[in-house]
Amino acid sequence: MKKIFSLLLIAFLTANLSFAADRYSVEYLQGKNHFSLTRNIAEFSVKRALKKALKKETGSDFDVKFEGYTLSSIKRGIFKSIEISGENVKVKDITVPYIHLKSLDDYNYIDYTKNPIEFKCDMTYAYDLLLSDEVINTALKKSSYNKTLAKVNKISSPFFIVKGVRTKITDNKLYIITDYSLPLSVTKDRSFVAQSDFEVVSGKIKAKNVSIDTAYGNLGLNKVANLINYLNPLEFTVDLLESGKQKIIIENVNIVDNKVKVSGKIYVKQTAKG
Repeated sequence: MKKIFSLLLIAFLTANLSFAADRYSVEYLQGKNHFSLTRNIAEFSVKRALKKALKKETGSDFDVKFEGYTLSSIKRGIFKSIEISGENVKVKDITVPYIHLKSLDDYNYIDYTKNPIEFKCDMTYAYDLLLSDEVINTALKKSSYNKTLAKVNKISSPFFIVKGVRTKITDNKLYIITDYSLPLSVTKDRSFVAQSDFEVVSGKIKAKNVSIDTAYGNLGLNKVANLINYLNPLEFTVDLLESGKQKIIIENVNIVDNKVKVSGKIYVKQTAKG
């Protein structure tokens, strides 16, 4: 997500626009009707540049909607709104089925001429992600997930040792398969399956309505829910995809068409005065 957000900035650099005298304040830009042919041309140039940059970076075609105020304010890095959506987007060597990003403010100002880029006002974006089994399981194979397993095993040892975690989504239900071993047993590694819904609590993805197969014995559901929350395959996957300096908040999570839909907000704080 950070990479895709950064490509928005690249669009302003690569769009071949020319300066014109204008004003750039919120009051001026929002208080007047700025329709002009040159603005339409500028908007088209930014969309084309952004699509090209996204295609080069992710290998995917994106739908892009962009609205500015005036030719010169667009060139300066000021715009009214941006909305992008793409399918099968490659992020950190993981192919995400769907990504959607939309600005929520009517005034956005980025100084792309500075290094690092400066944000001249606070900005808020809404995002949606669709995560498939393949995405989640690829993420869980990353070496960084070993830190999560190590924390769990520090608590669970010597009763059992978690070897790995997988997921399976069937009939809009997510199953978590935990591979584990019993250090004091000669039996080979085993697998434990739990089905769980999820909710967002204080910006964190938490398990709820956990169920297990009775074949695994009378295990307390609270203990199973706690284990799932420690392992937390969904939040790990989202964190892996969303890492960046912007404040990213998870607001909703549900399963749609056998994919996990995660949605929330990205808050970008002003780093320089306008």
